[in-house]
Amino acid sequence: MLAQYIFNQILRTPKQQKLKEKLFKFIRNKMLAQGDAIVNYPYKQFDLAILFSHDFPFNFKEFPGYSQNLAAVTKKLLGKYPNLHAIDVGANIGDSAAIMQSVGDVPVLCIEGNPKFLGLLETNTKQMHAISVEPCFVGEEEEMVKAVNNLGTAYLEKVTDGIPVKTISSIIQKHPSFLNTKLFKIDTDGFDNKIIRGAKDFLVQSKSSVFFEYDPHFLSLQGEKGLDIFQFLVGIGYTKFVIYDNLGDHLITLGVDDFSKFEELHHYFNRGSARYMDIWALHGEDESILI
Repeated sequence: MLAQYIFNQILRTPKQQKLKEKLFKFIRNKMLAQGDAIVNYPYKQFDLAILFSHDFPFNFKEFPGYSQNLAAVTKKLLGKYPNLHAIDVGANIGDSAAIMQSVGDVPVLCIEGNPKFLGLLETNTKQMHAISVEPCFVGEEEEMVKAVNNLGTAYLEKVTDGIPVKTISSIIQKHPSFLNTKLFKIDTDGFDNKIIRGAKDFLVQSKSSVFFEYDPHFLSLQGEKGLDIFQFLVGIGYTKFVIYDNLGDHLITLGVDDFSKFEELHHYFNRGSARYMDIWALHGEDESILI
């Protein structure tokens, strides 16, 4: 299969051979204009079926720390919570579940509403430990929607017959073993803050740490100011905010009195989605994890 061959060549070409790598990437882009094939990608102990367009393998090759902050967070939480459970909102094809399970047998509730990813998610997670899949989007209220793509991003449009949007509370009623989850991971291209606010009751009860993407540009496309999520989380007992850049490098850890620094970071990363933050928010009861 040509797509698999090109995919393998990009990943196997040494970074020093830039011209060769550039040629294969050029061929890949031309092929993607004709359609998106499924290729196999070995990640750690897993063999993932992945879309040819998916950038994770190439980012991971170029930047070995890419997305490994999630693995480090999972490992730290396992140190305090050996029976750690995780919820993954925006589970995509299961790559985040693979990252988390690369450091331990963590049961994961994978939530994904996009039909483009759902089949691959179900295929990939069959080889993982204790995975549950919920096929829906997550929001602040229950409704039916369809995903509408517009200039490279997407928004959800209400319809009478479409993909369900569920609240975290209703999802957990269906999956009660995740009631006391200590890792709540969200990556939803700008819907993250809405999901966090909608999960207030769950967060107050579970005091789960929250690992989420913070992209000022994508947030603005969803009508979000962004900055208010810091104060929202502080208001329900969260006291530490570990900030990473989009390559997985730790930048700074903020406390409850550091809103002005968070505001500076917001403006720094507001670059049309060229760069963004990952934030790991910890409840006051879990500050010791950082020691």
